[in-house]
Amino acid sequence: MTDADLRSKLTECENVIQQLVTKLQETIDENDRLRAELTNLAEGANAHQVLQSLYRNRDLPEALRAKAAAASLAHEVPKLLPERAALNLVADADPDAGLSLAELVEKRRKRCYEIQSLPLEIREQMVRGIALGGNGNGSDDDTPS
Repeated sequence: MTDADLRSKLTECENVIQQLVTKLQETIDENDRLRAELTNLAEGANAHQVLQSLYRNRDLPEALRAKAAAASLAHEVPKLLPERAALNLVADADPDAGLSLAELVEKRRKRCYEIQSLPLEIREQMVRGIALGGNGNGSDDDTPS
C-alpha cells in the first residue's frame, strides 16, 4: 500500500468516526429529552397515569408505547373470572313484620315489664356476666376488667 492509499483510508476512518460521534451525541440528546419529558409527565401522577401518558404520546418510539400499553392493560380491563354461585339463603319470617310502630312498642314494653317483674336471681340467669354486686365483666369478684 502506498502512502496515498493509507492517507485515504485514514481520512475515510476519520469520517466514519465523526459520523458515529455525531449519531451518538444525537442519541444522548434524545435520551436526555425523553428523560426530561418523562419527569414532567410523572410529576404528581401515579404509576398508571404515567403509563397512560406514555402510550398515548405519539412522539415516543412505538416499542416504548407498546410496553407502556401492555403494562397498563391489567389496570384498565378487569380480569374475566367465573361467576360465583348464588347463595341460597332463606330468612326466618319476622313475627313482628305486620305490626304498626305503636303495636310493636306496646309489645316490647310488655315484654320489658314481664322481665322486670321476675325475681332478681332469674333475671341474673337471663343476662350472663352480671351478678349481684358484680361489675359486668363476667366474674363474681370485684376486680376491674
